[in-house]
Amino acid sequence: MSNQYRLYLHANGYFYHRVKVPADIRSLYGKEIQQTSLRTRDYRDAVRRLPAVIVEVDRVFSAFRAELAHAIGTQRRSLLSYPGSPVPADTRHRDHAVPCLDMADDFLESIRRVVRTEISSVRAGHDVFQTEQLSIPDISYVSKRRVLLEGVTAHKPEPGDLPLLSEIASECFRDIGRQKNWSAKTKASRNSQIGQVIEICGDKPLNRYTQSDVRLLKMVLFALPPQSHGKQQFQGLSKIEIAEVAKQLGLTGLSAESVRQIMTAMNIVFGWARAGYDLTLKNIIQPMIPPPSSTGSKRGKRHGFSATELQKLFAAPVFSGVESEAAWLKPGSVMMQRSGRFWVPLLAVYAGARLMEAVQLTREDIRFENEIWFIDITDDESGDKRLKNEFSKRKIPLHSVLVELGFIDFVSTLLTGERLFPDIEIGPPAQRHRHASKMFNKLLQIAGIKGPKKVWHSLRHSFEQACRDSGVDSAIMDQLQGHSQVGSRETYGDGYGLTALNRGIQSVQYGGLDLSHIRPFRSDCTGR
Repeated sequence: MSNQYRLYLHANGYFYHRVKVPADIRSLYGKEIQQTSLRTRDYRDAVRRLPAVIVEVDRVFSAFRAELAHAIGTQRRSLLSYPGSPVPADTRHRDHAVPCLDMADDFLESIRRVVRTEISSVRAGHDVFQTEQLSIPDISYVSKRRVLLEGVTAHKPEPGDLPLLSEIASECFRDIGRQKNWSAKTKASRNSQIGQVIEICGDKPLNRYTQSDVRLLKMVLFALPPQSHGKQQFQGLSKIEIAEVAKQLGLTGLSAESVRQIMTAMNIVFGWARAGYDLTLKNIIQPMIPPPSSTGSKRGKRHGFSATELQKLFAAPVFSGVESEAAWLKPGSVMMQRSGRFWVPLLAVYAGARLMEAVQLTREDIRFENEIWFIDITDDESGDKRLKNEFSKRKIPLHSVLVELGFIDFVSTLLTGERLFPDIEIGPPAQRHRHASKMFNKLLQIAGIKGPKKVWHSLRHSFEQACRDSGVDSAIMDQLQGHSQVGSRETYGDGYGLTALNRGIQSVQYGGLDLSHIRPFRSDCTGR
């Protein structure tokens, strides 16, 4: 504890801003105590940070109070015009303000009864979404969301409580992110997943979550339609409400793999907190995560392209001549051999490169050693180049097809430090693939080969299948693709050298694929 106003020293050693929620909004706010981590164990630093947090929390209270007043005012007007209202339509004026207030109170109490019934249903293992048997009056999003959370998240903090899920998750992901060198995309995904957990189950001290919360989370996620937050029909609804509506409409919910990923994020936090905060903390989430077997095999997620489909891809205008660089999906006489739109598909098929591994390449990444040209897939300290994992860092000898099409000649025209494909924009840290994905999805669509399980990553599946069909050793195949090695191969040795890798990749052939129509790059080529 601390004598400083609103300053609280938690058992974990961190200082918190802690204040009781004002009485006039407490019942609908969702919690009795508002506690916010100051993210420091130093008293002086905590005192310095405290005033700004006090101002922000008070602002949140005021904003919620205003929203609540507006919501109740709207409901009062709705009640006055409701057909079953006891107040005669022709006499609903100021002199009936007191009955109206009583009706609003009755209305709020009826909502609380509905929520208590729903929460009891969840704890009993019944389906929380059977709400058609209960009459839920219309209420604005702000008040309804708070009412729904009232029965789920209202817990009076006790001295032995751990910090809130949001606070521990933030600390957990920072720590693990540093250890495992998480990309910005991974960090954003994990934070988004925890955000969904909090919206459904509430933000509570970690030790206050129960199996009832996990059952609720799982049921809501399986009923929640994909990308529902961006659909007009669900605007203004919480995830619990969206799941209710979706179930009534018979809409398909999230896949088992998507549910698994969200629940795994929570599992990571519980595991980390058990080691870092409380060894007695029970991980209630792990036993309820959908098993990998329920999602189907990984191979079933994506299909590789057949030789016929690859032929359609390379018959696209970008490989023979386009109308212009802007209209690169339309046939014409402008050659695109200086563009990433020409080379990236070829690097995927003949080098097994991931999309962003190819897009981010620079002049220095194309190297020559021991009479072998190769692509040096690597990252850098600046963050301009990133890799999926530690195994992604590798050397890929250039396939003879790439050499014959003039890739080395193309690279030789570039200056040191230049990106190979500046025509393909790299997106923000959390979505670096955004522009490239849109660009090449259009290419697959125009080629007529895109489908539910036929996406850009399917080219990697095609490369792996070609390696198998060509008799490439599985260990060499894994190293070329940047996959982890199996068993003792991961522990002993440094992998295969360039000579062995070159023998493997030169043997890769695509039976039935004919690229003779593609004109090789020429250094004197000006575009036409």
